[in-house]
Amino acid sequence: MANTMDSVNAMKKLFQALLVGSALLTVAAGAQEPATTPAAPVPATAKASLQWAQRVELSTLVSGNIAAVNVDVGSRVKAGETLLHLDDRGFKAQLVKARADNAHAKDALDEAKRELDRSQELFDRTVLSIHDLQLVKIALARAQADYRGTQAALEQAKLDLEHSAIRAPYDGIVLHRQAQVGQTVISRLQATPLLVLARSDRMIARAGVARKALDKLKPGQALDVQVGGETYTGKVVRLGLEPMPEEVGPEPVYAVDIQFTPSADSDLRAGQQATVPLP
Repeated sequence: MANTMDSVNAMKKLFQALLVGSALLTVAAGAQEPATTPAAPVPATAKASLQWAQRVELSTLVSGNIAAVNVDVGSRVKAGETLLHLDDRGFKAQLVKARADNAHAKDALDEAKRELDRSQELFDRTVLSIHDLQLVKIALARAQADYRGTQAALEQAKLDLEHSAIRAPYDGIVLHRQAQVGQTVISRLQATPLLVLARSDRMIARAGVARKALDKLKPGQALDVQVGGETYTGKVVRLGLEPMPEEVGPEPVYAVDIQFTPSADSDLRAGQQATVPLP
């Protein structure tokens, strides 16, 4: 009986020792394993492609021979700068003639007015007939019409001289040049683009954005554009209403245009890939 009780006590002590050992192992394991923290969410981004904010094809509105081309592909120009001009000697001659015709018509009009005053006085004194007075009034109307015609011709001559040159409509960069000195330009049939110019002070990053992200954007909202190792701050100028046809996937993707100002020394080009962080 004593042996049996000793065996039971021994079993209890062994069981208690195992429990204590297990608890110590658990505590030790907890002390060795570092506490885990939840991973930070990865910020959403959208791929984008750079586009010119404004691109224009330039040509002369009059025909003639090209006398000078002052730019080439890649040239940076200022607004109002003369890029190309035709031989303008004929246009200047037309302007001189139009001014002379206008001055002559003005003299004739003044004389016709004085003649009407004299004729009216004679008519009032019953020295001149109603028929002769009417002829004087007709002559005055003809002189007025001639004067207006020479005024219109003078304005057209000024415009022709102005249109014989191509000037930059804004600060930009020359993309294409299809003009050579001595080349004949015939604008009456079809205006041929001689130069292609794009704005250099602003660009567009066109990003493809899913509908959920699109709902968080609005026109005028500030967004960053990351390209070429640089980050530019821009603003949303357009939200697409139709899916982008070139983006094929399970979920429709809409175009978002972000306009930004590149740095003066940047060499960004249309078609270059960029990244836009989304809110």
